[in-house]
Amino acid sequence: MKRLPILLVFVLAFLVSKSQSDDGYAKKIKPFNAYIKTVDSKTVKATLRGINDSLLMVSASLRGHQWQIPAENIQSFSIKRKNSAARGALIGFAIGAATGILVGLASGDDPVYNEPVYDPFTAVAVGLNNMFAMTAGEKALAGGIGLGLSGAIIGSITGALVKKKFIIGGRKETFRDLQSEIMNKLVRK
Repeated sequence: MKRLPILLVFVLAFLVSKSQSDDGYAKKIKPFNAYIKTVDSKTVKATLRGINDSLLMVSASLRGHQWQIPAENIQSFSIKRKNSAARGALIGFAIGAATGILVGLASGDDPVYNEPVYDPFTAVAVGLNNMFAMTAGEKALAGGIGLGLSGAIIGSITGALVKKKFIIGGRKETFRDLQSEIMNKLVRK
């Protein structure tokens, strides 16, 4: 009994020490795919690495050469989170499965009729009812799988289609005005 509180204290201390860094304001850039249209109508697909007052920093691959695109050369650009379709499918599956399980458990067991029936039409109806009668656990399993798969399909489609577009028009002032919104999407603590 005494070991459990001590173990709990050590686990919590470890988690707290790992969650804190030397720099209290350490931030990471979320991985985003950037689709940049320049003022001379060229399209660039790259990974967005950073942003400052007057330019975007991008690279062609994770370890590739980084370059900068000045705001004056950007007509518009859109960003899309990497692996957004997979993330959407996972979230959709979790929500759908949880909903299916809860609805299945809440609906309860189906009644099973055991008394003898002498009318042939009623006997067929009772036989079909008993054949398809399910327990709450069976309903939860079927609902979890069915709604989970449906949620995964809808989530992956939604994740694949969602992107944020910024229209700069080659103006540095517009780029600066949108900088805080862009940084809120890119940076996480």
